[in-house]
Amino acid sequence: MPPAPAAPIEAIVPRLRRAAAALPARSHGDLAALAAACNHSVATVADEWVAASVAAKGWSQQPYAPAEEWGSGPVPIARLLRLCAQHHGALAAGRTLAPHRRGVAVDGTVELQVLPAAGLGDALLLRGLRAHLHLAADAPPPMPTRHGDLAVVLGAGNVTATPLLDTIDQVLLRGRAVLLKLSPLHATLQPVFVRALAPLVAADLVHVVAGDGALGAELTARPDVAAVHLTGSVATAARLRADPRLHGKELTAELGCCTPAFVLPGDWRASELGHVAAQAAAFLAWNGGATCVAPRVLLTARGWPQREAFLHQVRTALAALPARVPFFAAARTHFVAAAHAQPSDERLPPTLRSGLDAQRDAGLLGTEHFAPVLLEVPLPGDSVANWLDTATAFVRDRVFGALSAYVWAPPRVLATARAALDAAVRRLPHGTIAINTWTGIGYGLGTPWGVPATAPWQCGIGWARDLWSGGALRCVVLEGPFHPWPAPPWSSGRRGAAPALRALVRHYASPAPRHLAAVVCHACR
Repeated sequence: MPPAPAAPIEAIVPRLRRAAAALPARSHGDLAALAAACNHSVATVADEWVAASVAAKGWSQQPYAPAEEWGSGPVPIARLLRLCAQHHGALAAGRTLAPHRRGVAVDGTVELQVLPAAGLGDALLLRGLRAHLHLAADAPPPMPTRHGDLAVVLGAGNVTATPLLDTIDQVLLRGRAVLLKLSPLHATLQPVFVRALAPLVAADLVHVVAGDGALGAELTARPDVAAVHLTGSVATAARLRADPRLHGKELTAELGCCTPAFVLPGDWRASELGHVAAQAAAFLAWNGGATCVAPRVLLTARGWPQREAFLHQVRTALAALPARVPFFAAARTHFVAAAHAQPSDERLPPTLRSGLDAQRDAGLLGTEHFAPVLLEVPLPGDSVANWLDTATAFVRDRVFGALSAYVWAPPRVLATARAALDAAVRRLPHGTIAINTWTGIGYGLGTPWGVPATAPWQCGIGWARDLWSGGALRCVVLEGPFHPWPAPPWSSGRRGAAPALRALVRHYASPAPRHLAAVVCHACR
């Protein structure tokens, strides 16, 4: 029996608006139950979700693809829904998810520690990982806001979690109903997403459609839409900002980043060079290079005696990863421009292009390229502190974006450079800065994601998934152990990665010792 035809938007919108208007009056206990129910529906469709996404990208024969799809699809959704359930549950009990106050920095910045945040499972699974929120000294306490109106979410097409993360943020943290317009790249996943968000769909809080840019423009221009959130390109954001029909509407946007990675010079062991090279390669190649958390610009010290040895390790680590046929239409063009070379066949190999010149290659650094190419720029500096000053100024002035940045250094190098690094972090414009870990943790495990209010709109507008700061956030600093044990599932070559992440989805949906034991068992393989 064929499926019933979809209801027209004109019939859907009045229902969404009625449900949105009723949201401010719904109890926090009700919203906590809604988040928990949604988490169960995500767990129910998660296997189908991952299989469909791998197939849609043409990566059924790629050994790492299933783990990547778990890690950038169901896992972030399950984690955010778990946090939303805890958030509303705490508010229902007259409390908040109070973070640990770490202290006040010399510039007046207030630091809050927010990870681990989702119970005993996180305390074990995220052992040694810390996330610090840096807030302005005069930041007001966060106040729960429920707008009671209608938003359009324009979903990105590269990572399957993104459109759902943005939708959940609007509904459960901002109190809006959502018209979610999927990218054409996710059109085949529309039925899966509808079932994943079934409790929100049934409550008339979410309606999911797929279509092109023309449909997106039609939806955002509707007079009954109060807010628009985009994850996409600067060009699309510019069109939205210039459209007079959107004047007066709240516009937020995540617009990507040419993500810098600072490699602190110092006395590294050969094994440490290899370890960081493997991380850089894995994070670059994740999703075929089509993510906003991939390192794009590798910053090294020109006079560092181990620079060539490190670059050799990076090339070796990249060569060990499989080339992929891209699913993103412009990836080949991006690859040719960034690598300054033609691929030998239809597949794009993870590639390092070293020795770039800041002046000659300025055009490459001023835009985000969705391809597995890492650009290395050597910079001068006769000490770690001087080099950090130079590299920080270079990134601020020459490298596009403010979404995320990396810092890598072994513990003893990091310890001697700590004061200079902390000062550099305060000068960087980026929303999430990861020290010896993956910025994708911030994106996928529920810390606020976005850019500071001081960033130009071309770098993005606002924060998403901010349960803690009330919008007064300057940046999020993630820091992990240099050699975490067990190695996290997002490390390259982890045999147990996909089943560990699958078990993690079930643990977030129904926290229980047996689910946690399954995660640990697979993670230790």
